[in-house]
Amino acid sequence: MRFSARYLCTVLLTTLSLHTLLLAQSTTQQPGKTPRSSVSGRVTIKEKGVGGVMVALRKTEPQMPYEPYQKATTDMDGFYRISNVPPGNYEIIPVMPAFVPADRNERAKQILVGDDDNVEGINFALVRGGVITGRITDADGRPLIQQQVTIFRGNAFNQSPQELQRPIFPASVIQTDDRGIYRVYGLAAGRYKVASGRSDETYTSPNIGRSTYSQVFYPDVTEQDKAKFIEVSEGSEATDVDITLGRALPTFSATGRVIDGEKGLPVPNLRFSVQRMVGQSVKYVNTTGVSNVQGDFVIEGLTPGRYGINMLPVPNQSNELRAETLNFEIIDQDISGVVVKLVKGASVTGVVVLETEDKAVLAKLSELQLRGYISIPGGGMISSSASSPIGPDGSFRLAGLASGTLFLNIGHPSRPLPPRGFNITRMERDGVVSARGIEIKEGEQATGIRVFVSYGSAIIRGLVTLENGPLPQGTRVSISLAKAGERSMGFRPPVVDERGRFMIEGVAAGTYELTTIIGMTTQQAPARVFKRTVTVQDGSTTDLTITVDLAVPPARP
Repeated sequence: MRFSARYLCTVLLTTLSLHTLLLAQSTTQQPGKTPRSSVSGRVTIKEKGVGGVMVALRKTEPQMPYEPYQKATTDMDGFYRISNVPPGNYEIIPVMPAFVPADRNERAKQILVGDDDNVEGINFALVRGGVITGRITDADGRPLIQQQVTIFRGNAFNQSPQELQRPIFPASVIQTDDRGIYRVYGLAAGRYKVASGRSDETYTSPNIGRSTYSQVFYPDVTEQDKAKFIEVSEGSEATDVDITLGRALPTFSATGRVIDGEKGLPVPNLRFSVQRMVGQSVKYVNTTGVSNVQGDFVIEGLTPGRYGINMLPVPNQSNELRAETLNFEIIDQDISGVVVKLVKGASVTGVVVLETEDKAVLAKLSELQLRGYISIPGGGMISSSASSPIGPDGSFRLAGLASGTLFLNIGHPSRPLPPRGFNITRMERDGVVSARGIEIKEGEQATGIRVFVSYGSAIIRGLVTLENGPLPQGTRVSISLAKAGERSMGFRPPVVDERGRFMIEGVAAGTYELTTIIGMTTQQAPARVFKRTVTVQDGSTTDLTITVDLAVPPARP
């Protein structure tokens, strides 16, 4: 049985818990209390326990700074136990080079740990992974040293219309050795495509200090749909997957200066990112720049094309200025005289209205910040962003913004995910509800913005049980919560763990629709959708058992 969560993504957020249903303890760790929970299981190969395998456990909710993994090593019979685990949602994974889980869709498992909870039977069956190896050479047959090779899963290029603007990420990236030879091991069974070189359609990390080549797929084709699939099975080795790249692409530099558009003075220490303009879309470029004390900068390693510059925010610092829209083009030589002009951006001033009079909650709100960003239509990139502390009276001010639709979220300065319990319910401008962001004009100083924030302290704990058969391999179970008539709430999607348990914390009082979706990871088969209504009160804990009858005909959500 496989359970996991369907995560929501936003442009800004890079990118978000149950002991047992029969117990009602809170999973909040009491100060000074030593955690007494544990996670245990067994690691096997061909049903035989394997000793000396490290098993790592880490919380699924990112924290800044990141918390280290808790670890344990299997004994000679393959058993492990990780002790002193605080309550929370975790992912757990065995670390054994060249081996992969027998279920190729289950590299890590999700588990929910409560107070004094002994989570047992978190087992991993491993098999030897497959290998793809070959040689990368240039147009003259010379081996390319430390050249990056990217391995894509066979379905990586099957994007939906909504995903066409998103970069395609490889399953693995490796570099060639001094003979131009690469060897990728520990691959799960499946079909793969192999490529080397740079493309606007796929993500490639910077190959610093190395020549740049156009992307070529095996067997020496530039179009991915003509690339040959490499079949990988348990313990197999695909050899001679060689690629010949063409001539190295010429790369050029752009030099210029950052100036204050009003005063005409140089602006030092300005950090900015570079974006490549491809048709109507915007592609991320792994290049950033910074101006020196004279305001001068140099951007190197640019291939021919059109580029734009986006000013990066300075942490914990408000900036009234933004970079004026700038595009420059590299054709066949270095360019100079690029001027990045800073102009006064738009600003948004208003107040956060907390829909509770609880002074403790108000104190928590003052520790948070309001974040705003304006995205580039069709590109998935951010044209400008700003953040503001929330004053004791709820006041905020976002500055240095470009024109466009402003989207808001609330968060903790050191954490990427929304804070538990806080949720933006609606926004108003001069008393008019804004359903989808706030439209900001060039240089506008917008006032009268009211951002309504609810706070919830209710908990919904649940158990998903199955009737009439087990889940097919590769099936995922996800849970979502929304109020009637609304598409979604601001809750982080709960993890449905290996035992079918989940918890949603920070729910405001009210009546909600809880949706359980069971679908294949391939998304080729229709999903099974089950809905139920649940009413919660602040401070309460509601226990649910969701019975999924697999005999019910599938229906798309």
